[in-house]
Amino acid sequence: MGLTELSDREFIIDVARRLLSIRAVSPKSGGEGEYKKSLELKKILHELGYDNLQEYNTTDDTGTLRPNIILRLGNFDRTLWIISHMDTVPEGDISLWKHDPFKATVDGDRIYGRGSEDNGQSIFTSLLLLKQIDPKNLKINLGLAFVSDEETGNDYGIKYLISKNIFREDDIIIVPDAGTNEGLAIEIAEKSTVQIKFEIEGIQGHASMPENSLNALRESCKFIDLLDFSLHDQFSETDKLYFPPYSTFEPTKHEKNIDNINTIPGREVFYWDFRILPQYPADLVLASINSLIEKYAKTSQAKISYKVVDRVDAPKPTPEDSEVVIGLKSAIKSVTGKDAFTIGIGGETFASFLRIKGFHVAVWSTTAIENAHMPDEFCLIPHILQDVKIYKYLLFN
Repeated sequence: MGLTELSDREFIIDVARRLLSIRAVSPKSGGEGEYKKSLELKKILHELGYDNLQEYNTTDDTGTLRPNIILRLGNFDRTLWIISHMDTVPEGDISLWKHDPFKATVDGDRIYGRGSEDNGQSIFTSLLLLKQIDPKNLKINLGLAFVSDEETGNDYGIKYLISKNIFREDDIIIVPDAGTNEGLAIEIAEKSTVQIKFEIEGIQGHASMPENSLNALRESCKFIDLLDFSLHDQFSETDKLYFPPYSTFEPTKHEKNIDNINTIPGREVFYWDFRILPQYPADLVLASINSLIEKYAKTSQAKISYKVVDRVDAPKPTPEDSEVVIGLKSAIKSVTGKDAFTIGIGGETFASFLRIKGFHVAVWSTTAIENAHMPDEFCLIPHILQDVKIYKYLLFN
């Protein structure tokens, strides 16, 4: 039985099984990239009868090929874009998973697997949309973009596509990479993102003779506590548009220090992820960090330095009265009978880079919240079926 002969539910499960089994993790996170997944995705597109693909492939600084696939249907002046990413984060601690992260496990309406929701659900939805539509009846072009490198910087994905002038100013662009259980939230704004690598230097020594050492782990704990309290206290304003409605400052990754228990570490490296409300310029936060380092140096001999690993300053929000927002609200109302609303988020999506260039973008999907990047990540089949109806409304009405 071919793909087009499967029921919609069978189709979703089939493509999920084929795609989720392929680990598509960035080399920056210890993976091999998206190439193998892109090959299977192209195979599925060919099986659906779509051969007019455009490929915008590039290589990263490790020499790894990073693929980007474009499919555009129709001969109109404008395009409705649905932009999804092929890469995923790593599986993390495998002991926390009840299901195999790289096998699509179906339990009722849930499909488990790493990348099933972020951003596999969007890919499955796009493929089901292609299965259902007749391109001859489109009222606007349909553009599908399957993109690399979303989880680790976007240099080889959406930024690369933007540099190739893929998108036009009057196109309607949807990024289905965030949403809510009912699919009523339309994201029009994102916080600034700043990711920082901190390094603290002490003096390594024997654990039995701490007087001859300077414990970098202890010093880092003290500094982290100071940084945590100070940033939350100084940048405490809220904005009800955003979820959560405040700036977040989270310590995340920690690099290995020493191998044995009886040695005092002389160096600690750790990372923070900041999601900052637009009313606070990122430079103001960095100036505060500089001030805190100077303050800490007055009471400690440890040397503290930092490097900004990634930074995206919040662009202007998509206007509430933009065509993409109005169109989505109308489609959601027609399909669900409920009124959609606009929000801002702390997550960084493709929309940030498109908004920087002046494009009006909506981030929207129907999705299980608090699920991405977690063990036993899953997507829901009914969400996919509903989102396809909303896309069809936009395409044919």
